[in-house]
Amino acid sequence: MFILFLTLFFCCGVCESGEGDLGYSLSIGNAIDVFANYGDLSQVTQVVSADYEEDSLEIVEPFREKNIRVFENVTSIESPGDPMVALNIQLCETFEDLLAGYFGNFKIEGTEQPWKAFLGDWIYDEIMRTFGIEFDTSSDNCCYVLVKLSKTHRTVKMDHTKQIRVKEYMERAINRLDVNDTAAVRRFMKSYGTHYIDSYVTGNFIYQVFKYKRSGYRLLKAYVKRGRRSSGTDNLRFYFSSYFLKQVGDIRMASGNKRIEEWAKDNLRDSQYLFSRPSLLRLYYNAKLAFKLNDMLDNGALLGLGLKILKPLFRDRYRRDKYAEIVENDMKLWEVNA
Repeated sequence: MFILFLTLFFCCGVCESGEGDLGYSLSIGNAIDVFANYGDLSQVTQVVSADYEEDSLEIVEPFREKNIRVFENVTSIESPGDPMVALNIQLCETFEDLLAGYFGNFKIEGTEQPWKAFLGDWIYDEIMRTFGIEFDTSSDNCCYVLVKLSKTHRTVKMDHTKQIRVKEYMERAINRLDVNDTAAVRRFMKSYGTHYIDSYVTGNFIYQVFKYKRSGYRLLKAYVKRGRRSSGTDNLRFYFSSYFLKQVGDIRMASGNKRIEEWAKDNLRDSQYLFSRPSLLRLYYNAKLAFKLNDMLDNGALLGLGLKILKPLFRDRYRRDKYAEIVENDMKLWEVNA
């Protein structure tokens, strides 16, 4: 998959934890059970466009999955986001490449296909509609181009330079756990989690999918490899013309903000020959529109997430490795069956 960057200037009942240890928002170091919503994590994280009403007053939270505090003294390192948006174009040979590229900033230890944790239970018709394109049952031998315009609000990472302590109730649970009993380990996972939140990125982004005829895709790919990006915007627009395309997707917001989606539909129209359609490429050669969109983007989406297996819970190497082995084996099974 080729990527082109164009920067614009502009607990369950058995859990002994206290009430204050449970939460449903992003907290560095907190543990979650990935399997609780595996295949449908997009329902508890704001990562793709959703069908919210335009006039809804409900605040969309980027993360709403149940999590639990298992470490005593976690600290984090926070970096502010970029005040300006950045345009990113990803060239994808297959639809699965498109999904992998979309979730490229999401890392879940134990799986090579994080996107399946978010959308694995969805049927392809639902996924394609979320990406603004129509589902086609025929084998059409097509390729895809994903155009994203993102704005990072903040990046938060766990500080691994300081030694962390395990909470007292977790120490008791770990001491009771027989890691050689797979069933007991799985009950432990349901109560206390499989992974902890190691990092996250919040912000928002607007995206659009272009479905290409394979011949047109090859020409665009060759154009990018030749490094002709500096030869002018018209050349880039040429490779996004109807002559090469089979379908142009709707413009969508990761936060599901319908007001911005409607604004994009009305203001980002690109006219070529006899056709006029919404296109995010308008932002590449119209700085005024890019600045306006930049001011509209809020902090309503999750742009990246790093989850690591709860190995730091275990001081003993054998118990730590055994726990990780069971989690990883289960992850592979869920990944294959998603």
